[in-house]
Amino acid sequence: MIDLKNLPNSPGVYIYRNAKGDIIYVGKAINLKKRVTQYFQRDDALGHKTKTLVAQIDSIETRVVSSEIEALILEASLIKKHLPKYNSLLRDDRSYLYIVITKDIFPLVYPTHASSIPASADVFGPFPSGRDVASLLKTVRRIFPYFNKKHGSKPCLFCHLNLCPGPDISEITYRQTIKNIKQILNGKFSLLRRSLVKEMKTASSLQNFEEALNLKRQLDSLDYIVSGWHSLSTLFATVELSTDRQNQSLSELATTLSPYLKIKKLSRIECFDISQLGDKYFVGSMSVAIDGKLENSEFRQFKIRSKFTPDDQLMIREVIFRRLKHPEWGTPDLIVVDGGKPQVSAAASITKLPLIGLAKKIETIVIKTGSNWREINLPPSSSALQLLQNLRNEAHRFANRYRRLLIKKELL
Repeated sequence: MIDLKNLPNSPGVYIYRNAKGDIIYVGKAINLKKRVTQYFQRDDALGHKTKTLVAQIDSIETRVVSSEIEALILEASLIKKHLPKYNSLLRDDRSYLYIVITKDIFPLVYPTHASSIPASADVFGPFPSGRDVASLLKTVRRIFPYFNKKHGSKPCLFCHLNLCPGPDISEITYRQTIKNIKQILNGKFSLLRRSLVKEMKTASSLQNFEEALNLKRQLDSLDYIVSGWHSLSTLFATVELSTDRQNQSLSELATTLSPYLKIKKLSRIECFDISQLGDKYFVGSMSVAIDGKLENSEFRQFKIRSKFTPDDQLMIREVIFRRLKHPEWGTPDLIVVDGGKPQVSAAASITKLPLIGLAKKIETIVIKTGSNWREINLPPSSSALQLLQNLRNEAHRFANRYRRLLIKKELL
């Protein structure tokens, strides 16, 4: 007798076998218990072919997975391996869809029916649902942009949407993209993840930070789609939520800085700036971001006490020294100073906390490691750079605001 009570309330794949032990049907479900139970409801709620299938079920096997993409690929691989009788019969003779990767110099990736599969190509499937195939390919293309048809010499619409690698991609780079896509379609998520981590660390050690950030985004996207039962059809509709952007900026920043600084976490980031006018009005400011979000209530302002002539280095040193005498404000996981080597050197003389500078001219991140210096220029689109810029700009605004307030008070 089939025991439905002990089926898991988990997402995964279910397998029906007949009395001979042959696999006669494979399906996937968000809730295995709920889906399988539906097959054994009253007869008048089932179609004729489904009734015939249910009558032959002798045992049920389930395989729990954590994500829709894993379930899709596992379901397809089991159908391909076992060719279950009722997977075909229950489709009313409609042809399954397959995903094809051609053998061209720049391989094409696209869905097709069995009758249209090229003689020479890598084939993945069959997939029971055309909608699932479309969602799967859309998800893969967001992470690893690919060609679905031969590309001309000019950028296409998909290039502007970051869904196409463009006409100038090298053969070697594109081959790596295709290799990554094949690993997804073969269900080798762990292998792909290890490969991306290795490539990211190599790019970072070679100071190829733009490539390292691109690999980090790919890695984060891969982790996202295999870390929970996310609907592929709406996956990227939620990736732009403010919390996601904040997490992405912190993740990118940690990846950028970790080769040079000992950063355990990046919850609280503080940025310091100096504002001065003439020989009388010298002030400093501190802006704060917590978990990637600016926290105005944590901002602080300082009137310079130790210097009455312009000396940016001494002033930044004073402001940070005074700030560190307030442990009740919390301990920063990263200190950012507005400026380059002189400002970083001044701050480093009084604290061992992780410290960087952001030099305005070309937005260079400046890091001191022992007696050596590192300068990093992230792409303008980098969310990590944008976070640092927002912090620096807010510190600058807050300092100028305080200086103007002091001037106004004196005039009154």
